[in-house]
Amino acid sequence: MTKEIIEKIPFGKDLDGKIMYKIKNPDLSKSLKFFNSSDVLLGNPMSNVAVAFIYNWRSDEPPQDIKDLFVNISNYTFLTGYWRTTNGAKYAFSNILLNPNVNKLIVCIFNTKDNGHLLVDAIRCFWKNGLTEDGLIKSSQAANPRFEGLTKDGLERIKKQTDLIIIERATKEKIEEAVKACIQEPANKRSIEGIEVLPTSAEELYDCGARFDNPYESELSHTDFQDIDHVPESEIISTLGLSITADDLDDALKKIVKQVFEKGSVLKDQRKISIREERSLSVVIKNPLNNLPDHYSIEYLEKYKDEFMNGVSENTEFVYTYHERIFKRWGNQPEKIINLLKHHPNTRRAMISLWDPASDLGSQTPPCLDFLWFCIRQNKLECHVVYRSHHLATVDKQGNIISGEGAFIPNMYAIHHLHKMIAEKSGYDIGPLILNDFSGHLYVCD
Repeated sequence: MTKEIIEKIPFGKDLDGKIMYKIKNPDLSKSLKFFNSSDVLLGNPMSNVAVAFIYNWRSDEPPQDIKDLFVNISNYTFLTGYWRTTNGAKYAFSNILLNPNVNKLIVCIFNTKDNGHLLVDAIRCFWKNGLTEDGLIKSSQAANPRFEGLTKDGLERIKKQTDLIIIERATKEKIEEAVKACIQEPANKRSIEGIEVLPTSAEELYDCGARFDNPYESELSHTDFQDIDHVPESEIISTLGLSITADDLDDALKKIVKQVFEKGSVLKDQRKISIREERSLSVVIKNPLNNLPDHYSIEYLEKYKDEFMNGVSENTEFVYTYHERIFKRWGNQPEKIINLLKHHPNTRRAMISLWDPASDLGSQTPPCLDFLWFCIRQNKLECHVVYRSHHLATVDKQGNIISGEGAFIPNMYAIHHLHKMIAEKSGYDIGPLILNDFSGHLYVCD
Protein backbone atom coordinates (compact mmCIF):
# COMPACT_ATOMS: atom_id res chain seq x y z
CA MET A 1 0.00 0.00 0.00
CA THR A 2 1.44 3.39 -0.98
CA LYS A 3 0.53 6.82 0.22
CA GLU A 4 -0.87 7.76 -3.21
CA ILE A 5 -3.72 5.22 -3.07
CA ILE A 6 -4.69 5.83 0.56
CA GLU A 7 -8.11 7.43 0.91
CA LYS A 8 -9.14 9.08 4.18
CA ILE A 9 -12.75 9.11 5.33
CA PRO A 10 -13.80 11.82 7.84
CA PHE A 11 -16.16 10.36 10.44
CA GLY A 12 -16.47 13.07 13.08
CA LYS A 13 -14.60 15.59 15.20
CA ASP A 14 -12.73 15.09 18.45
CA LEU A 15 -13.34 17.19 21.57
CA ASP A 16 -10.99 19.90 20.28
CA GLY A 17 -12.87 20.16 16.99
CA LYS A 18 -10.17 18.35 15.00
CA ILE A 19 -11.48 16.16 12.17
CA MET A 20 -11.06 12.45 12.78
CA TYR A 21 -10.62 10.07 9.85
CA LYS A 22 -10.17 6.44 8.92
CA ILE A 23 -8.32 4.72 6.10
CA LYS A 24 -10.78 3.40 3.54
CA ASN A 25 -10.44 -0.31 2.71
CA PRO A 26 -6.82 -0.92 3.70
CA ASP A 27 -5.42 -3.72 1.50
CA LEU A 28 -4.19 -6.26 4.04
CA SER A 29 -4.57 -9.53 2.16
CA LYS A 30 -0.92 -9.94 1.10
CA SER A 31 0.76 -8.71 4.26
CA LEU A 32 -0.99 -10.19 7.31
CA LYS A 33 1.18 -12.64 9.24
CA PHE A 34 -0.17 -15.54 11.31
CA PHE A 35 1.60 -18.33 13.13
CA ASN A 36 -1.58 -20.39 13.23
CA SER A 37 -4.55 -18.89 11.39
CA SER A 38 -7.08 -20.91 13.42
CA ASP A 39 -6.11 -18.78 16.44
CA VAL A 40 -7.11 -15.52 14.71
CA LEU A 41 -10.35 -14.07 13.36
CA LEU A 42 -10.40 -11.11 10.99
CA GLY A 43 -13.36 -8.77 11.27
CA ASN A 44 -13.91 -5.27 9.94
CA PRO A 45 -10.78 -3.47 8.62
CA MET A 46 -12.48 -0.14 9.46
CA SER A 47 -12.69 -1.09 13.15
CA ASN A 48 -10.32 0.66 15.54
CA VAL A 49 -10.09 -2.28 17.97
CA ALA A 50 -7.89 -5.36 18.23
CA VAL A 51 -8.57 -7.90 21.00
CA ALA A 52 -6.20 -10.50 22.45
CA PHE A 53 -7.35 -13.40 24.64
CA ILE A 54 -4.35 -14.35 26.79
CA TYR A 55 -4.03 -18.14 26.60
CA ASN A 56 -3.75 -19.73 30.05
CA TRP A 57 -5.73 -22.96 29.63
CA ARG A 58 -3.93 -26.26 30.15
CA SER A 59 -5.46 -27.87 27.09
CA ASP A 60 -4.97 -27.51 23.35
CA GLU A 61 -8.25 -25.59 23.03
CA PRO A 62 -10.04 -23.14 25.36
CA PRO A 63 -13.47 -23.96 26.84
CA GLN A 64 -16.45 -23.75 24.50
CA ASP A 65 -17.91 -20.63 26.16
CA ILE A 66 -14.63 -18.81 25.55
CA LYS A 67 -14.56 -19.91 21.92
CA ASP A 68 -18.14 -18.67 21.48
CA LEU A 69 -17.21 -15.30 23.03
CA PHE A 70 -14.14 -15.15 20.77
CA VAL A 71 -16.33 -15.43 17.67
CA ASN A 72 -18.91 -12.94 18.97
CA ILE A 73 -16.34 -10.27 19.82
CA SER A 74 -14.76 -10.53 16.37
CA ASN A 75 -17.90 -8.96 14.89
CA TYR A 76 -16.84 -5.62 16.40
CA THR A 77 -13.07 -5.76 15.84
CA PHE A 78 -10.45 -5.67 13.13
CA LEU A 79 -8.53 -8.55 14.69
CA THR A 80 -9.28 -11.02 17.51
CA GLY A 81 -6.70 -13.61 18.50
CA TYR A 82 -5.38 -15.95 21.16
CA TRP A 83 -1.96 -14.91 22.49
CA ARG A 84 0.39 -17.23 24.38
CA THR A 85 3.96 -15.87 24.65
CA THR A 86 6.04 -12.74 24.07
CA ASN A 87 7.12 -14.28 20.75
CA GLY A 88 3.51 -13.85 19.64
CA ALA A 89 4.01 -10.08 19.64
CA LYS A 90 5.66 -10.32 16.25
CA TYR A 91 2.34 -11.47 14.81
CA ALA A 92 -0.05 -9.40 16.94
CA PHE A 93 1.86 -6.13 16.60
CA SER A 94 2.82 -6.51 12.94
CA ASN A 95 -0.80 -7.13 11.92
CA ILE A 96 -2.08 -4.19 13.95
CA LEU A 97 0.59 -1.90 12.44
CA LEU A 98 -0.63 -2.76 8.95
CA ASN A 99 -3.97 -1.12 9.75
CA PRO A 100 -3.67 2.55 10.86
CA ASN A 101 -7.35 2.48 11.83
CA VAL A 102 -6.53 0.43 14.95
CA ASN A 103 -5.97 2.65 17.99
CA LYS A 104 -7.05 0.31 20.82
CA LEU A 105 -5.54 -3.03 21.88
CA ILE A 106 -7.68 -4.85 24.46
CA VAL A 107 -5.96 -7.64 26.40
CA CYS A 108 -8.29 -10.08 28.19
CA ILE A 109 -7.19 -12.48 30.94
CA PHE A 110 -9.59 -15.12 32.23
CA ASN A 111 -9.58 -16.55 35.79
CA THR A 112 -6.02 -15.43 36.61
CA LYS A 113 -4.00 -12.23 36.38
CA ASP A 114 -1.52 -13.64 33.85
CA ASN A 115 -0.32 -16.85 32.21
CA GLY A 116 2.76 -18.94 32.93
CA HIS A 117 4.89 -16.91 30.54
CA LEU A 118 3.97 -13.66 32.38
CA LEU A 119 2.88 -12.29 29.03
CA VAL A 120 0.59 -9.64 30.53
CA ASP A 121 3.42 -8.44 32.75
CA ALA A 122 5.58 -8.02 29.65
CA ILE A 123 2.90 -6.13 27.71
CA ARG A 124 2.04 -3.86 30.65
CA CYS A 125 5.69 -3.06 31.45
CA PHE A 126 6.37 -2.33 27.78
CA TRP A 127 3.60 0.28 27.61
CA LYS A 128 4.58 1.73 31.00
CA ASN A 129 8.36 1.60 30.95
CA GLY A 130 9.57 0.96 27.41
CA LEU A 131 12.78 -0.87 26.51
CA THR A 132 16.40 -0.89 27.62
CA GLU A 133 19.24 -0.21 25.18
CA ASP A 134 19.46 -3.97 24.64
CA GLY A 135 15.79 -4.24 23.75
CA LEU A 136 14.66 -5.79 27.04
CA ILE A 137 11.31 -4.74 28.49
CA LYS A 138 12.09 -2.61 31.54
CA SER A 139 11.06 -4.11 34.91
CA SER A 140 9.34 -7.13 33.34
CA GLN A 141 9.53 -10.46 35.19
CA ALA A 142 8.64 -12.50 32.09
CA ALA A 143 10.89 -15.42 31.17
CA ASN A 144 11.58 -13.79 27.81
CA PRO A 145 11.28 -10.03 28.50
CA ARG A 146 11.55 -8.87 24.90
CA PHE A 147 9.49 -8.84 21.74
CA GLU A 148 11.66 -10.76 19.27
CA GLY A 149 11.54 -10.19 15.54
CA LEU A 150 10.32 -6.57 15.62
CA THR A 151 12.38 -3.47 14.93
CA LYS A 152 12.80 -0.70 17.46
CA ASP A 153 10.87 1.63 15.13
CA GLY A 154 8.01 -0.87 14.93
CA LEU A 155 7.80 -1.17 18.70
CA GLU A 156 7.83 2.60 19.12
CA ARG A 157 5.06 2.90 16.53
CA ILE A 158 2.76 0.33 18.21
CA LYS A 159 2.78 2.34 21.45
CA LYS A 160 2.02 5.58 19.60
CA GLN A 161 -0.66 4.03 17.42
CA THR A 162 -2.59 2.12 20.09
CA ASP A 163 -3.79 2.57 23.66
CA LEU A 164 -3.52 -0.57 25.79
CA ILE A 165 -6.55 -1.78 27.75
CA ILE A 166 -6.10 -4.66 30.20
CA ILE A 167 -9.10 -6.56 31.56
CA GLU A 168 -8.16 -8.97 34.37
CA ARG A 169 -10.52 -11.78 35.37
CA ALA A 170 -12.44 -10.94 32.25
CA THR A 171 -16.11 -11.72 31.76
CA LYS A 172 -18.27 -11.63 28.66
CA GLU A 173 -20.06 -8.55 29.94
CA LYS A 174 -16.88 -6.62 30.79
CA ILE A 175 -15.25 -7.35 27.43
CA GLU A 176 -18.32 -6.37 25.43
CA GLU A 177 -18.67 -3.19 27.49
CA ALA A 178 -15.06 -2.19 26.79
CA VAL A 179 -15.18 -3.02 23.06
CA LYS A 180 -18.41 -1.09 22.52
CA ALA A 181 -17.06 1.91 24.43
CA CYS A 182 -13.91 1.95 22.27
CA ILE A 183 -15.85 2.19 19.00
CA GLN A 184 -17.94 5.21 20.10
CA GLU A 185 -17.33 8.79 18.93
CA PRO A 186 -15.99 11.36 21.46
CA ALA A 187 -19.44 12.63 22.42
CA ASN A 188 -20.16 9.18 23.87
CA LYS A 189 -16.81 8.60 25.57
CA ARG A 190 -16.81 6.84 28.92
CA SER A 191 -14.67 5.35 31.66
CA ILE A 192 -15.15 1.74 32.77
CA GLU A 193 -14.44 0.52 36.27
CA GLY A 194 -12.18 -2.47 36.81
CA ILE A 195 -10.01 -2.11 33.74
CA GLU A 196 -6.53 -0.67 33.24
CA VAL A 197 -5.83 1.83 30.46
CA LEU A 198 -2.36 2.87 29.29
CA PRO A 199 -1.41 5.58 28.88
CA THR A 200 -3.51 6.79 31.80
CA SER A 201 -4.34 9.97 29.88
CA ALA A 202 -6.45 7.79 27.57
CA GLU A 203 -8.64 6.44 30.38
CA GLU A 204 -11.88 7.66 28.78
CA LEU A 205 -12.63 5.29 25.90
CA TYR A 206 -13.74 6.28 22.41
CA ASP A 207 -12.60 6.01 18.79
CA CYS A 208 -10.06 8.77 18.18
CA GLY A 209 -9.48 7.86 14.53
CA ALA A 210 -6.35 6.90 12.60
CA ARG A 211 -3.21 8.34 14.20
CA PHE A 212 -1.05 7.57 11.16
CA ASP A 213 -1.63 7.92 7.43
CA ASN A 214 0.34 4.88 6.36
CA PRO A 215 0.65 1.26 7.46
CA TYR A 216 3.92 0.02 8.95
CA GLU A 217 5.08 -3.30 7.49
CA SER A 218 7.38 -5.62 9.45
CA GLU A 219 9.59 -8.36 8.03
CA LEU A 220 9.59 -11.31 10.43
CA SER A 221 11.56 -13.99 8.62
CA HIS A 222 15.22 -14.66 9.27
CA THR A 223 17.01 -16.61 6.54
CA ASP A 224 19.48 -18.57 8.60
CA PHE A 225 20.67 -21.19 6.12
CA GLN A 226 21.16 -19.03 3.03
CA ASP A 227 24.91 -19.63 3.23
CA ILE A 228 24.54 -23.43 3.25
CA ASP A 229 24.16 -24.64 -0.34
CA HIS A 230 24.58 -28.28 0.49
CA VAL A 231 24.70 -30.45 3.59
CA PRO A 232 27.43 -33.08 2.99
CA GLU A 233 25.93 -36.43 2.01
CA SER A 234 28.23 -38.21 4.45
CA GLU A 235 26.38 -36.49 7.27
CA ILE A 236 22.88 -37.45 6.09
CA ILE A 237 21.81 -41.10 6.20
CA SER A 238 18.23 -40.75 4.93
CA THR A 239 15.11 -38.68 5.36
CA LEU A 240 13.73 -41.25 7.83
CA GLY A 241 16.47 -41.68 10.39
CA LEU A 242 18.31 -38.51 9.38
CA SER A 243 21.77 -38.04 10.92
CA ILE A 244 23.57 -34.70 10.99
CA THR A 245 26.91 -33.63 12.47
CA ALA A 246 27.32 -29.97 13.45
CA ASP A 247 30.10 -27.85 14.93
CA ASP A 248 27.87 -25.76 17.23
CA LEU A 249 24.25 -24.75 17.86
CA ASP A 250 24.17 -22.18 15.06
CA ASP A 251 25.52 -24.71 12.57
CA ALA A 252 23.12 -27.37 13.86
CA LEU A 253 20.05 -25.15 13.47
CA LYS A 254 20.96 -24.18 9.92
CA LYS A 255 21.51 -27.77 8.81
CA ILE A 256 18.41 -29.10 10.57
CA VAL A 257 16.07 -26.45 9.17
CA LYS A 258 17.38 -26.79 5.63
CA GLN A 259 17.07 -30.57 5.62
CA VAL A 260 13.75 -30.91 7.43
CA PHE A 261 12.10 -28.16 5.36
CA GLU A 262 13.28 -29.59 2.04
CA LYS A 263 12.78 -33.29 2.72
CA GLY A 264 10.60 -33.66 5.81
CA SER A 265 7.09 -35.07 5.53
CA VAL A 266 4.08 -32.73 5.85
CA LEU A 267 1.57 -33.28 8.64
CA LYS A 268 -1.27 -31.42 10.38
CA ASP A 269 -0.93 -32.29 14.06
CA GLN A 270 -3.69 -32.77 16.64
CA ARG A 271 -3.95 -28.98 17.08
CA LYS A 272 -4.37 -28.55 13.29
CA ILE A 273 -0.98 -26.84 13.02
CA SER A 274 1.01 -27.56 9.84
CA ILE A 275 4.42 -29.10 10.46
CA ARG A 276 7.27 -30.62 8.48
CA GLU A 277 8.61 -33.61 10.34
CA GLU A 278 11.66 -35.88 10.48
CA ARG A 279 11.26 -39.04 12.53
CA SER A 280 14.25 -40.51 14.39
CA LEU A 281 16.34 -37.43 13.73
CA SER A 282 19.86 -37.56 15.17
CA VAL A 283 22.15 -34.54 15.56
CA VAL A 284 25.72 -34.67 16.93
CA ILE A 285 26.85 -31.27 18.22
CA LYS A 286 30.57 -31.04 18.87
CA ASN A 287 30.94 -27.72 20.72
CA PRO A 288 27.42 -26.33 21.33
CA LEU A 289 28.26 -22.82 22.58
CA ASN A 290 31.06 -21.96 20.14
CA ASN A 291 28.52 -20.05 18.06
CA LEU A 292 24.87 -19.19 18.85
CA PRO A 293 22.19 -17.96 16.40
CA ASP A 294 22.03 -14.17 16.55
CA HIS A 295 18.22 -14.07 16.82
CA TYR A 296 18.06 -15.58 20.32
CA SER A 297 18.85 -13.19 23.15
CA ILE A 298 21.45 -14.40 25.63
CA GLU A 299 19.29 -12.98 28.44
CA TYR A 300 16.42 -15.29 27.49
CA LEU A 301 18.71 -18.31 27.06
CA GLU A 302 20.26 -17.67 30.48
CA LYS A 303 16.85 -17.31 32.11
CA TYR A 304 15.67 -20.55 30.51
CA LYS A 305 18.86 -22.31 31.63
CA ASP A 306 18.44 -21.05 35.19
CA GLU A 307 14.86 -22.37 35.31
CA PHE A 308 16.02 -25.70 33.90
CA MET A 309 18.87 -26.04 36.41
CA ASN A 310 17.45 -24.31 39.50
CA GLY A 311 13.66 -24.44 39.12
CA VAL A 312 11.04 -21.71 39.27
CA SER A 313 8.96 -20.26 42.09
CA GLU A 314 6.19 -22.38 43.58
CA ASN A 315 3.45 -20.17 42.14
CA THR A 316 4.43 -20.84 38.53
CA GLU A 317 1.49 -21.66 36.29
CA PHE A 318 3.42 -24.08 34.06
CA VAL A 319 1.97 -27.59 34.25
CA TYR A 320 5.44 -28.96 34.90
CA THR A 321 9.06 -27.95 34.50
CA TYR A 322 11.91 -30.12 33.33
CA HIS A 323 13.73 -29.17 36.53
CA GLU A 324 11.03 -30.72 38.70
CA ARG A 325 11.22 -34.04 36.88
CA ILE A 326 15.01 -34.13 36.67
CA PHE A 327 15.87 -32.94 40.18
CA LYS A 328 12.82 -33.56 42.41
CA ARG A 329 10.05 -35.96 41.38
CA TRP A 330 12.13 -39.13 41.75
CA GLY A 331 14.96 -37.60 43.76
CA ASN A 332 17.99 -35.70 42.47
CA GLN A 333 18.78 -37.77 39.38
CA PRO A 334 21.94 -35.85 38.32
CA GLU A 335 23.41 -36.40 41.78
CA LYS A 336 22.77 -40.14 41.44
CA ILE A 337 24.31 -40.12 37.92
CA ILE A 338 27.46 -38.39 39.21
CA ASN A 339 27.86 -40.96 41.99
CA LEU A 340 27.32 -43.84 39.55
CA LEU A 341 29.87 -42.53 37.05
CA LYS A 342 32.48 -42.04 39.75
CA HIS A 343 32.21 -45.67 40.85
CA HIS A 344 31.43 -47.33 37.50
CA PRO A 345 32.85 -45.26 34.58
CA ASN A 346 31.93 -48.01 32.07
CA THR A 347 28.27 -48.12 33.10
CA ARG A 348 25.46 -48.06 30.55
CA ARG A 349 22.87 -47.33 33.23
CA ALA A 350 23.43 -43.59 33.74
CA MET A 351 19.93 -42.64 32.62
CA ILE A 352 17.78 -39.67 33.66
CA SER A 353 14.07 -40.19 32.99
CA LEU A 354 11.33 -37.56 32.71
CA TRP A 355 8.50 -39.73 31.39
CA ASP A 356 5.90 -40.77 33.96
CA PRO A 357 3.69 -43.52 32.49
CA ALA A 358 1.27 -43.22 35.41
CA SER A 359 0.22 -39.73 34.29
CA ASP A 360 1.71 -38.87 30.90
CA LEU A 361 -0.03 -41.38 28.63
CA GLY A 362 -3.39 -39.70 29.18
CA SER A 363 -2.11 -36.15 29.58
CA GLN A 364 -2.59 -33.31 27.13
CA THR A 365 0.69 -31.77 28.27
CA PRO A 366 3.25 -34.59 28.60
CA PRO A 367 6.94 -33.63 28.59
CA CYS A 368 8.63 -33.38 25.21
CA LEU A 369 12.03 -34.21 26.71
CA ASP A 370 11.94 -37.77 28.02
CA PHE A 371 15.43 -39.23 28.58
CA LEU A 372 19.06 -38.20 29.02
CA TRP A 373 21.72 -40.93 28.86
CA PHE A 374 25.31 -40.30 29.90
CA CYS A 375 28.30 -42.44 29.02
CA ILE A 376 32.08 -42.12 29.27
CA ARG A 377 33.96 -42.93 26.08
CA GLN A 378 37.62 -42.11 25.43
CA ASN A 379 37.70 -40.37 28.82
CA LYS A 380 34.98 -37.89 27.80
CA LEU A 381 31.40 -37.70 29.04
CA GLU A 382 28.86 -37.90 26.21
CA CYS A 383 25.26 -36.72 26.69
CA HIS A 384 22.56 -38.44 24.59
CA VAL A 385 19.17 -36.69 24.66
CA VAL A 386 15.82 -38.22 23.62
CA TYR A 387 12.82 -36.06 22.71
CA ARG A 388 9.41 -37.56 22.02
CA SER A 389 8.43 -34.39 20.16
CA HIS A 390 10.65 -31.40 19.46
CA HIS A 391 9.67 -28.00 18.02
CA LEU A 392 12.96 -27.24 16.26
CA ALA A 393 12.03 -23.91 14.68
CA THR A 394 9.21 -22.03 12.96
CA VAL A 395 9.52 -21.13 9.29
CA ASP A 396 7.46 -19.28 6.72
CA LYS A 397 6.24 -21.01 3.59
CA GLN A 398 9.55 -20.33 1.84
CA GLY A 399 11.52 -22.03 4.60
CA ASN A 400 12.89 -18.85 6.19
CA ILE A 401 13.30 -19.05 9.95
CA ILE A 402 11.00 -16.85 12.03
CA SER A 403 13.30 -15.14 14.52
CA GLY A 404 13.16 -16.24 18.15
CA GLU A 405 10.76 -19.16 17.58
CA GLY A 406 11.50 -22.78 18.36
CA ALA A 407 12.62 -24.86 21.34
CA PHE A 408 15.78 -26.41 19.89
CA ILE A 409 18.20 -23.61 20.81
CA PRO A 410 17.01 -22.91 24.39
CA ASN A 411 16.66 -26.64 25.11
CA MET A 412 20.13 -27.54 23.88
CA TYR A 413 21.62 -24.48 25.62
CA ALA A 414 20.17 -25.60 28.96
CA ILE A 415 21.01 -29.28 28.51
CA HIS A 416 24.60 -28.37 27.64
CA HIS A 417 24.94 -26.74 31.06
CA LEU A 418 23.54 -29.84 32.78
CA HIS A 419 25.97 -31.94 30.73
CA LYS A 420 28.86 -29.67 31.72
CA MET A 421 27.93 -29.77 35.41
CA ILE A 422 27.77 -33.58 35.51
CA ALA A 423 31.07 -33.86 33.61
CA GLU A 424 32.88 -31.50 35.98
CA LYS A 425 31.53 -33.14 39.14
CA SER A 426 32.33 -36.61 37.77
CA GLY A 427 35.89 -35.58 36.95
CA TYR A 428 35.74 -35.99 33.16
CA ASP A 429 36.11 -33.75 30.15
CA ILE A 430 32.89 -32.88 28.35
CA GLY A 431 32.23 -34.78 25.13
CA PRO A 432 29.70 -34.23 22.34
CA LEU A 433 26.00 -33.53 22.83
CA ILE A 434 23.86 -35.95 20.82
CA LEU A 435 20.19 -35.18 20.15
CA ASN A 436 17.71 -37.91 19.20
CA ASP A 437 14.23 -36.74 18.18
CA PHE A 438 11.39 -39.16 17.53
CA SER A 439 9.47 -36.29 15.91
CA GLY A 440 11.76 -33.38 15.11
CA HIS A 441 9.56 -30.82 13.41
CA LEU A 442 9.24 -27.33 12.01
CA TYR A 443 6.06 -25.30 12.42
CA VAL A 444 5.12 -23.68 9.11
CA CYS A 445 3.30 -20.41 9.75
CA ASP A 446 0.62 -19.09 7.43
